[in-house]
Amino acid sequence: MAAPMFDLLAQTAPDATPSIMEKLARTPLSSILWFAAICTVLRFGLGYWANHLEENLEVTSAKVVRFFHDMTDALVYASILVFLLLRPYVLQTFRIPSESMVPTLKVGDWIIVNKFAYRLGDPQFGDIVVFKPPKRALYSWQDPNQDFVKRLIGMPGDVIEIRDSVLYRNGKQVDEPYRNEQNIGDFKLVKYHGELVPLVRFGTGGIPRDSLYVDKVNPQDVEAVWELPSEPIPDGFYLMMGDNRNWSADGRVWGLVPRRQIVGKAWFRVFPFSRLGGLH
Repeated sequence: MAAPMFDLLAQTAPDATPSIMEKLARTPLSSILWFAAICTVLRFGLGYWANHLEENLEVTSAKVVRFFHDMTDALVYASILVFLLLRPYVLQTFRIPSESMVPTLKVGDWIIVNKFAYRLGDPQFGDIVVFKPPKRALYSWQDPNQDFVKRLIGMPGDVIEIRDSVLYRNGKQVDEPYRNEQNIGDFKLVKYHGELVPLVRFGTGGIPRDSLYVDKVNPQDVEAVWELPSEPIPDGFYLMMGDNRNWSADGRVWGLVPRRQIVGKAWFRVFPFSRLGGLH
């Protein structure tokens, strides 16, 4: 019952199917401006008509016209507040569509994303971040405008590795109380033929078929490439991983996220009410 309240600011609708409210929220700016302009003209027209009726003592009719006048007035301010100010620059709601962030975020959770936070500073290690994914991260059936939510695991300058199922940041082991279960497999970022390539493999030596590891590394180099030194994350890029580490397609598979594609910080869970609260 409560979830539809958040649709107006939402980026992802239930079952990845855009709702009517979500389509409305994505309406082009030009259409919103036309809507506001038409409502403004109607507002002045209805105001003039209501005044005319009141002067002629047609009180009942004037009340009806005045009601519609007030409605158009509210629509103008609402469209400006929600579509031109609040959603683009301050806050948006986001429905969690997958299990990649379990147990921190579960399918169907509704969260508020603070889009203003990273206008005042840069994302930090451990933040839960909403971002525009790289094109290769999206399947053909997914909405190209869909946002992802993951945890920021690597910042510019960081050397991130997973060795023997343990996460290391700049050579130091990282405690991950938020993680759903122990990591399966290893990860490192290497420079191969002049290009940064994320390498991920499972304990059995298995490699995800849709990973950059498969796409970028020659078959004859698949094993040897693990002997290359780990590289730091370059300036302006970040590494994202899901808390449900073994069931998350993330930066280990499709690479780094540019700073410009970060939308905001996941700030607060608003639904379900039984799990209402801040996110960390």
